[in-house]
Amino acid sequence: MGLISSSVLEGIADRAAYQYGLYSQPFDSINVTGGGYYWQRATDGDDPDVEIPLLNTYYTIDTTCFNLSTAFRTGLTKMLQIVTAMETHFTRVGHTGGWDSYLSSVPMRVSDYFNQVYYSAKGQYLLANNVFSESDDTLGTWDYTTGFTDGIDYGNGSWNNRANGSYFAPTQLKAVIDTGSTSCVSLILELSVKDYQNLPTTIQTSAMSGTAGDEFDIGISTDRFLDVTNITVVSGSSSGNRVVILNKKERVVAP
Repeated sequence: MGLISSSVLEGIADRAAYQYGLYSQPFDSINVTGGGYYWQRATDGDDPDVEIPLLNTYYTIDTTCFNLSTAFRTGLTKMLQIVTAMETHFTRVGHTGGWDSYLSSVPMRVSDYFNQVYYSAKGQYLLANNVFSESDDTLGTWDYTTGFTDGIDYGNGSWNNRANGSYFAPTQLKAVIDTGSTSCVSLILELSVKDYQNLPTTIQTSAMSGTAGDEFDIGISTDRFLDVTNITVVSGSSSGNRVVILNKKERVVAP
């Protein structure tokens, strides 16, 4: 018998990821862009008599009380034992290297939400190749008039990269007819991409017919890519067509 079944480990990691996602929502609201942190408000008047006694204290408040990772670490220490207790189990049954080593050996990827829990517990992110992004990431856009616009990428696939927000595991792609696009009729696009080893290759979409918001998987679940470098038309384009290429979430984490 293995150290732990993939379904059990996935269920534990996904429940922690789901809970972290729920915790993150009020913090996102508290720290909405433009809201102004305490230390920013204390320095608004450029008055040293105000800044000197207040700045350090208010900065500490902003970065501890209203920073999700810090609050998670200091206020929810028992939850962080989800990470450490599993590492103890790995060691007890003879598997060294902790979460990263085990996830790589399965292989299995966890949500970036769980990656944030891991960071709160360990002060270090998991390896990027073990983590799938929870954001709706635009890797490229094709427009009938302007052609290809580059988006983000997930790095070079190196096992040295950690999932710090810039690097993630290669992902299956999906094509989404963009807001404001005219209806697509049997539109086929060819994507120039970087595969999981950062090697250039191509893949085509299915024949896409639909209106804004319609989604189409590109390839199958084992077709995983780090970057989209160009998009060209194979057939079926018409004026006003616009398609966005996004990451397809590996799974939806659930409690």
